Amino acid sequence: MKTPIPTRKNFWRVGMIFIVCALGISGCVSPPLPLAMLPMVEPQAAELNLKGIDQYQIGEWEAALHFFQAAIQVNTMLVEAHFNAALALHQLKRHQEATAYFKRAGELDPENRSVISSTLYRNHLGLSSTFERHISGGYRYQGEEE
Repeated sequence: MKTPIPTRKNFWRVGMIFIVCALGISGCVSPPLPLAMLPMVEPQAAELNLKGIDQYQIGEWEAALHFFQAAIQVNTMLVEAHFNAALALHQLKRHQEATAYFKRAGELDPENRSVISSTLYRNHLGLSSTFERHISGGYRYQGEEE
């Protein structure tokens, strides 16, 4: 059997298929979003957490971290604030601290799908698969220096 000679048309097809697949895969990894909580549980902590989310969403990572840590001071069992503090610390490239907050969030609620399915959570704790690390840029933060 004779092997077909690649043509310019075939190269374009293969290239376009590759680009479409790459865009499709990259679209599967959504940026992490901070978690909110119901204010009925702890109104003051919920308010501080929401203020942190507001700051996070405008890129004010230090201010966001301040509010998330304040929410944790009000309620040390607040999973959302621990997770959100980890996100802010990640943005600040303070990965060892972020890993500690991610770990605590997972310990507080090991069944919380919003936490344990987060790519950043999994990367920081060294739980991500090779595929997850590849599509998220290959990051692994466990044990990294700040």
